[in-house]
Amino acid sequence: MERALTVETLEWMKSKFGKENFTRWTTDALETNEDLDLLFDLLNSVRNKYGSCPVITANFITHNIDYENGGELKFKPISKGFNPESEDVREKYFAGISNGCIFPQLHGYSHYNLTNLKKYFESHEGREAFMKKNLPAKSTIKSNLSFLHGELSKANSEAKMISDAAEDFNKIFGFYSSTLIPPAFIFDMGFSETLLKNKITMVQSSNRLINSDKKKCMIPFFRKKKGIVWSIRNARLDPYPGYDYNHEQCLHSIKRAFANNSPAIIDFHRVNISGKFAPEYRSRTLTEFKKLTEGIFKSWPDVKFIHSQKLNEMLWQHQVR
Repeated sequence: MERALTVETLEWMKSKFGKENFTRWTTDALETNEDLDLLFDLLNSVRNKYGSCPVITANFITHNIDYENGGELKFKPISKGFNPESEDVREKYFAGISNGCIFPQLHGYSHYNLTNLKKYFESHEGREAFMKKNLPAKSTIKSNLSFLHGELSKANSEAKMISDAAEDFNKIFGFYSSTLIPPAFIFDMGFSETLLKNKITMVQSSNRLINSDKKKCMIPFFRKKKGIVWSIRNARLDPYPGYDYNHEQCLHSIKRAFANNSPAIIDFHRVNISGKFAPEYRSRTLTEFKKLTEGIFKSWPDVKFIHSQKLNEMLWQHQVR
């Protein structure tokens, strides 16, 4: 998923919103080749006793705002590439999949409530942001982090674009994703049937989901409801200052999960390794990630890493209730 495209975009945001109001999402950007090389090198440097490296479930947004369309709001599927200001990292994705470092799954169409995004696009501020090549820029600014969110909410009249997302995912990766993590953790249960029609039978991170009315999802973990398995995330690596989910805390959560006879499913976001505009944060994250993987293999040498689609297959084989 593309966010900020250029240094000039960030300079405009600084003058528009004030640098003091930036969040880590403001400098988030599509991964660079360097980002992925550093991540894959780290993953390949640590292996369990069976010779396998950790595998990351990489959840993909399939359509980015196309800023080459002469003032029209259109979207470019990742099967056709990215905006020219971003590096084309698709071959790097395929290499990571081939090497067992990442496994793709579906995140969504655009990450945004398209109904609200289109309304915002027609506003003066929205047009200005579009011309600066970051239409959703405001949604990364303090006190505005819920702005434009809710791709899979009842407030989005175009939520069924998830079907287009599923098809483009298949077009680029050669298979349909069987799991999905709703963008911004917002999901209205009425869209369960839409997911099933698109071959999605597991929702990731159900313990963090809320609906449009901000009510938490209360489905028991790893159980089936509406034909879908509801998985969780029960550990987290997020060393950003103020979040402070470092490797020690993550190892403790993993230990607790194993004690409860549960898989340990680690929450880890792309922003953590996006180094285009924040290389120092990427370095800090990779250091923590290295310590985490070494700690895992030291404490649990028999551990096996699996991606979300494999977990989904295993849960259905065991006839989840």
